[in-house]
Amino acid sequence: MYRYSRLAAVLGCAATLAMVGCSTTGSGVTPTTGGANFDSGWVQKDGIVFHTPHYMATAQKVKTGNKPAITLVYSGGPVLVNPKMYIILWGFKTYGDPNKVAKLLKSYGKSIGGSGYNNIYTQYYMTSGSNVYITNPAKQLGGVWKDNANAVPAHPTDAQVAAEAVNGVTHFGYDPNGSYVVATPTGHSSSGFGTSYCAYHSAVNSGGHLISYTNLPYMPDAGGNCGASIISPPSDETGADEGVTIVEGHEYGESVTDPNPPSGWYNNQYGEIGDICAWTNIQNDPYGKKSYTAQPMFSNASQSCVHSYP
Repeated sequence: MYRYSRLAAVLGCAATLAMVGCSTTGSGVTPTTGGANFDSGWVQKDGIVFHTPHYMATAQKVKTGNKPAITLVYSGGPVLVNPKMYIILWGFKTYGDPNKVAKLLKSYGKSIGGSGYNNIYTQYYMTSGSNVYITNPAKQLGGVWKDNANAVPAHPTDAQVAAEAVNGVTHFGYDPNGSYVVATPTGHSSSGFGTSYCAYHSAVNSGGHLISYTNLPYMPDAGGNCGASIISPPSDETGADEGVTIVEGHEYGESVTDPNPPSGWYNNQYGEIGDICAWTNIQNDPYGKKSYTAQPMFSNASQSCVHSYP
């Protein structure tokens, strides 16, 4: 669990201003690459200022089982009201994509908008004078960038992934409603992938902008630890790459409802909207004419893990 600090409030309000407007009191301290006193949870490294990542555990590491009646609690920070997914394919052409993950991610991103699954997020909101609810627009894929110019380290550090997210913002432009997905190619995943976690999302502060981003490793490399062949795959993907949609669906939902963790919707004991339901009741969900493998997400309305809403 991460402590929600004044710094997080200030950065959260900065993002909210870009979306609908908000106000804050107190001075606060925004981190800069020139050196500052950072509140808990923020890291300055290699010229990048990013928040401590929020990890999705592997199928073997996650704590499952019955949970008591709980809810996600709102801590006053931003959410992505009009969510968009921006996919950064970092070095896929250079290092390889044997399982055609790039094609799957693009198809998935084009299909999720307006789905019953993504409608789960519409029960959550942020407060800016009044409650502003998350929407479920029909088109949620903001763009795909094949970055083959910047070399991918064998094991990218958190700072290097955050820096690539900033590169993505430079390419696409800054979208305060954007979830920037840094997808790394086969054999080039951050340390710990597949053994302790499958992916993570976080926030980076660049040029005064709060950027929500995801580190999405090459899921087929982890095999069953991150969802491969977990159930019989739908016609729109293979058993080897089922983890791609399970994990990115998890991270996207958390990026939408808690882009600067844990200042959005969070439960102090069980985590975010995806954590509570991770690796449970996996099924193939419809997304328009397509179908993809997905975990359920947590619904405050029913206090349960669901695959659609209402």
